[in-house]
Amino acid sequence: MKLLIVESPSKAKTIEKYLGSGWHVIASVGHVRDLVPENGSVDTEHNFEMRWQIMPGKEKQIKLITDNVKKADAVYLASDPDREGEAIAWHILDILNSKKLLGKTPVYRVAFHEITKNAVLDAIEHPREIDSNLVDAYLVRRALDYLIGFEISPLLWRRNLGKSAGRVQSVAVKLVVDREREIEDFKSDEYWSVSGKCDFSKQSFDSNLTFFNGEKIEKMTLKNESDVNNVLSKLKTPVRASISRIDKKKVSNKPYAPFTTSTLQQEAARKLYFSSKKTMSVAQKLYENGFITYMRTDATNLSNEAVSEIRKYISKNYGDKFLPTSPNIYVTKSKNAQEAHEAIRPTHFDIATPELTGDDKKLYDLIWKRTIACQMTNAEFDSVAADILTDDKIATFHAVGRTRTFDGFMKVYIEDRDDNDDEAETKLPAMNVGDKITVSEIKPEQHFTQPPARYTEASLVKKLEELGIGRPSTYATIMSTIVDRKYVEQDKQRRFHPTSGGWVIAAYLAKYFADLVDVNFTANTEDTLDDVSNGKTEKLDALNAFWGDTKGMISGARDVKTGDIIDEINTFMKKHLFPNGNCKCPKCGGTLGIKLSKFGPFIGCENYPRCDYTMRLNNSDTDDNKQNKNEPLELGNGISYRVGKFGPYVTDGKKNASARKYTRDTITLEIATELLSEDKKKAEPIQIGVNPATQKMIYFYPTGRYGAYISSNRVNVSVTEQPDLETAIDLINNKKPTKRFSKK
Repeated sequence: MKLLIVESPSKAKTIEKYLGSGWHVIASVGHVRDLVPENGSVDTEHNFEMRWQIMPGKEKQIKLITDNVKKADAVYLASDPDREGEAIAWHILDILNSKKLLGKTPVYRVAFHEITKNAVLDAIEHPREIDSNLVDAYLVRRALDYLIGFEISPLLWRRNLGKSAGRVQSVAVKLVVDREREIEDFKSDEYWSVSGKCDFSKQSFDSNLTFFNGEKIEKMTLKNESDVNNVLSKLKTPVRASISRIDKKKVSNKPYAPFTTSTLQQEAARKLYFSSKKTMSVAQKLYENGFITYMRTDATNLSNEAVSEIRKYISKNYGDKFLPTSPNIYVTKSKNAQEAHEAIRPTHFDIATPELTGDDKKLYDLIWKRTIACQMTNAEFDSVAADILTDDKIATFHAVGRTRTFDGFMKVYIEDRDDNDDEAETKLPAMNVGDKITVSEIKPEQHFTQPPARYTEASLVKKLEELGIGRPSTYATIMSTIVDRKYVEQDKQRRFHPTSGGWVIAAYLAKYFADLVDVNFTANTEDTLDDVSNGKTEKLDALNAFWGDTKGMISGARDVKTGDIIDEINTFMKKHLFPNGNCKCPKCGGTLGIKLSKFGPFIGCENYPRCDYTMRLNNSDTDDNKQNKNEPLELGNGISYRVGKFGPYVTDGKKNASARKYTRDTITLEIATELLSEDKKKAEPIQIGVNPATQKMIYFYPTGRYGAYISSNRVNVSVTEQPDLETAIDLINNKKPTKRFSKK
């Protein structure tokens, strides 16, 4: 028997059909080993040696693997073709070697980027060794994340500053906070525009005033109503004018490159309203069932075979006029494109996929359309620009028309629009220089400059990618992490707002861990990881460079007094907390400022405990619209948002789903539908470690009646996320008995 080990059970089932008799395919179900969750598991004094353990809950999977290896004639490690997949293969091989199970049994590493019969068989025909450079890059990444988690996070917990810090998540929170500061600092300016309704040959079209009395009218030229009235006083309708200039030209739009991980997440967010996490979950399912190529990639190229199939499809279904004479070539913009050979594309190009429904079909259709369109001809337009000069030579109006003359790739796909929406197009009548025009109506309009827009998931992913921060495999995790840890929240337009916790963590890290949240430092770290992957940098050199910069920051932060930290946070947040500048306590006249507690930050008086005045932060989060908060909020399609005994939830009348992360202001029909559709099966408890006080195991339960909790020796404590062993021991051993069960 030949044994093939993949990552997921659904992938195993698909591949086993291709291989037939003589083969057995099993799954590791993701990672099987991780660092021991204790201080010292990355030994910074001895070349960053790492201590590993079988991940809690994976013992059965390891036994399944080892039992099958004993019966195998050859072992093929077929985890995903990226850095993390290479690490899984390395961990499995290391476990097998440590148990001395292999003997003379050969072990091969195989990788494929699509789960089709040809791709799988070709990979098996061309096995390779485990890529030590990719493994080293994983080890560096894991060590960095561990060191930040175990060295910085305790500084946050002990002072109630936040739940965790991370190389990339902290930068993402900083970007959201920085954007909010820009919005709060923004000063809106008034300006006016003047447009004219032009009549010619029984047709009307719009134009904009561009010159007046010899002065060019820019965006901010007309600053107030007085400026506009000066213009209007000299332009009495109807205004006689004529065409002074006509500029006609042909323009074309090129098709968009096929999807990378980030562009797929961005477009799925805009068109399908999917979160990054949901997009990757659906894409993973499509990949594992053989419908698309590997979904973690920053490459935009396609295989020659795929391009050939696409071109045949275009020729057959749309005609040769939609087929360019030679294939369209796309150059990957990412400086260190890695971890996959192709863009995300279908494995076949017959759009009729009756086995796909719901979200699977929506995302597949999006990928299919983008891939087909990328090999089609340009869309072509006629562009006409006309200058209209008044007869008295006082004013010039400018009109622009654009008409699509050939669909090209737009026959199939238009980015950032619903497919049934066409591009906004305006058509000017046929005109020549000297033709007489009547400006029948002058329309002044008041405007105000707008602050920069808050980030959505799509725009934040795009920003991180532009800055070189994060990689294809991390974007979805970053987005979900900063929401789950309540550093940011999303409004009904799915735009990110920093929470009070987000402000506090950003203020603290900006002062005491400036490098950690510096975009250049983080981007350089990502580049270093890529250099390790490519064999350009040694693992120890990368770790020493990072730790040398970080160790000093951690050492310095440990010695700072909590009072000094609060002063720095108050300085950072003063304008946000008191936009009108009034920070006087209404009760005693003292100075108000940020205070920290295990329940989150709040505003309090400097004269505490003599003055007990306090005020909540982020009232929109905590109050949850106190008026009518118990009334159902109808979202549509029979789905409603309610607040019950155990907190907010959504229901369709048949099924309920917790909505603890959302308020009446932030819940939407799309979010509610997603919550109801998610698998709510209770997860297996996770072993955290043994409590030395009782010698009993401490378990983490992700779901329970009241949310996540830890349990040991019949003592339960609610938590928001899985704690480390030290924190869990402290919570269990110091839980106060409730009145209901305490001894009288």
